[in-house]
Amino acid sequence: MLIQLNIKNFALIEEMTIDFSEGFNILSGETGAGKSIMIDAIDFVLGGKFSKSLIRTGKERTYVEALFTIENDSIKKILEELDIEYDDIVIVSRESHQNGKNLIKINGKSFITSQLRKLGCKLLDIHGQHQNADLLQRATHIVQLDDFIGESIYDIIKKFTFEKEKLLEVQDKIKRIEGNEDREKLLDYLKFQIEDIEKAKLKENEEEDLKEEYNILANAEKINNALLSAHNLLNNNEEFTVINSLSKVLHELSSIENHFEKIKSNKESIEGAFYTLEECSREIRDMAEEIVFDNDALEKVNSRIYEINQYKKKYAPSIPEILEYHEKIKREYDEIINSEKIIKELKEKELIIINKMKEISLKLHEIRSKKAKELQENILSELKFVGLEKSRMEIRVEIKDNFNERGFDEVTFFISTNPGEPLMPLEKVLSGGELSRIMLALKCVFAEKDKIPTLIFDEIDTGISGAVAQRVGEKMYQLSNTHQIICITHLPQIAVLSDYHYFVMKKVNNNKTFTEIKVLLKEEKEIEISKMLSGDEVTEATLNNVREMIKLSDLKKIEIKINK
Repeated sequence: MLIQLNIKNFALIEEMTIDFSEGFNILSGETGAGKSIMIDAIDFVLGGKFSKSLIRTGKERTYVEALFTIENDSIKKILEELDIEYDDIVIVSRESHQNGKNLIKINGKSFITSQLRKLGCKLLDIHGQHQNADLLQRATHIVQLDDFIGESIYDIIKKFTFEKEKLLEVQDKIKRIEGNEDREKLLDYLKFQIEDIEKAKLKENEEEDLKEEYNILANAEKINNALLSAHNLLNNNEEFTVINSLSKVLHELSSIENHFEKIKSNKESIEGAFYTLEECSREIRDMAEEIVFDNDALEKVNSRIYEINQYKKKYAPSIPEILEYHEKIKREYDEIINSEKIIKELKEKELIIINKMKEISLKLHEIRSKKAKELQENILSELKFVGLEKSRMEIRVEIKDNFNERGFDEVTFFISTNPGEPLMPLEKVLSGGELSRIMLALKCVFAEKDKIPTLIFDEIDTGISGAVAQRVGEKMYQLSNTHQIICITHLPQIAVLSDYHYFVMKKVNNNKTFTEIKVLLKEEKEIEISKMLSGDEVTEATLNNVREMIKLSDLKKIEIKINK
């Protein structure tokens, strides 16, 4: 719900703050005072088109800020999608400059116009001669009918969507296989790559093994010398080597072990070390004999490493990835070779899915056709109540050759508002007043399901008066029990039903024009409605008449609430 609007330097408005309330809010005032400017400001702050003419003359920028309470989950979902933190209120602001600079913020975070519109359409709906474009689009008619039907049809639509996604996936595969005009060239190319990789006989851990072998061969002389030196230090039959020294130690300890029991454990430890060192000495000697510098072997290893690096440049950064790529292109090669068989299988699958989609769509069509009659009767009833009693309406549900997001159906609202005129698609209704009343009728039918919390009606009273105007007012008041309604009107029959009445006035000060607004108190409301009824001359008789109208409207409001 819109709770506050702050406007600066917007058209005739220099600076204005308006607090709105729930229920039925009326805006009235003299022609040209700026009532529609406020609607334009609301449209602007929610992502509407911007023109430099909207900036107040002599100013560099315009700024509009709107505060909304968060009413439903659809608004919360958009806020979460846009990663906006929120509590109970969302603050939307838009600032535009003469140089074209545009600054949009939602709860203090910057966004672009398309993101603002995505949120704006969930917060508020404006209905007037220029803002009913969505209603005119045939694509929305199926949505409105489905919303009227409710969850039961959406469960079936989910099944259709599941099959549709399967179909698109299958058709994409067929397109990729059939659309390959250079089939032979691709086969030759894939075959060359497959054979090239297989020729290399790559092994998964080969690179690590080669690096280790290269390291040994490149440092063979150094390794050999170190091993021989180590062996000589351990055991080379000379008197002072580690093993000879340990042998002498063991000899000395053996000579006393029968006389000195405590030495036995030490002798055993040294004996273990002696045999371990002897084994190590033999292994070091064997390794020294094996490692010799071999230039041919080094060249061979070098050549293999170079070859592998070339394959890594051609195919993938590592041997495992090259082998994985090899498997992938083998599968692709096999698919193309067997494409006729695969396409045949895919087309059989495609036909099965299409038949399933048609079966589901037929269920959707039957439900829609049945419910369309009920919906058109409900809408006609509402249209007659708001003064379009000669209207005829037909909701046509036609099965088309091509499917859309909701099946194979196309839904079109046809209407005739005058006797003798043929039924025409809703987009042919050009009268702003008629269109607003049609939207009001639709909104009344969909009131329980409609998730948009705030509805603004402009030009709703075009071409109506008297009893019809009273009925339009009653319908809007009825709608205000489930939505916040903001309505611009010139008609007293509508104004008397308001919960809050705002008066818009134009003032001239120092040759500058200003638009101001105020909430009317009880007596002020009576005077304003009297002027709407009989002009600037307000008599006691007119005031009494208005008071009686307000009294009767209060009774009517109670009746509407009771019958809600």
